[in-house]
Amino acid sequence: MKIHFVAFLDILGFKSLVDKEVRSGSGEYLEKLLRCHQKCAEIFKPDPTLSIIQFSDSIVISCPYDASRFIPFITSIAEYQRYLLDEQLLCRGGVAVNQHFTNGTFTFSAGLIDAYHVESKSARYPRVVIAPDVIDLIYPSTPTSVEVVKEDDGLYFIDYIGITKNRQPRLLKNSVRDVVNSLKTSDVPSIREKGIWLANYSDAILRTNHTPPKFEGGRVQ
Repeated sequence: MKIHFVAFLDILGFKSLVDKEVRSGSGEYLEKLLRCHQKCAEIFKPDPTLSIIQFSDSIVISCPYDASRFIPFITSIAEYQRYLLDEQLLCRGGVAVNQHFTNGTFTFSAGLIDAYHVESKSARYPRVVIAPDVIDLIYPSTPTSVEVVKEDDGLYFIDYIGITKNRQPRLLKNSVRDVVNSLKTSDVPSIREKGIWLANYSDAILRTNHTPPKFEGGRVQ
């Protein structure tokens, strides 16, 4: 096995889309998810050193470790996140660096285990978190590049809105608005917090005004 960058991505709301497709039988949701998988291949396939594994709501992307390839690697991930956002979908994930092997049908990977751990334990919101040891490896004594954002919880994630904000900016703002509005009023706390997080992120990067007031009533002015 050789050292690779490995990203594990999870499309949020996938089960809900599958359930809707089963109930409706319209093919609408199946086509949407199929488009997303096809777009993933389109974004990542031009680089022959990249490996992509897609199954259900999960995507694994890997490439041999080379520090100079880190920015192109995470930029491609940002492009996919933006595509999902324009499709009214979100994803979260983790990026790790460790030993990794895949031949297309068989995968044996410490990097995948690490990336999955970051996604499941740290990402929480619609963001792709970069493992701390990757940050230390790529930026040992310099500030992180503009493609990376540090949040107040100390975690670094790929700035997918910032990276893609100059491409069809009106579409981006409309996509964010629609997704935020559909999530932030949900009765499910875990869904609502994802919408509020996206509102906070958009307000910080795009200077929008989507974050709902935290308090109402009483003496709040």
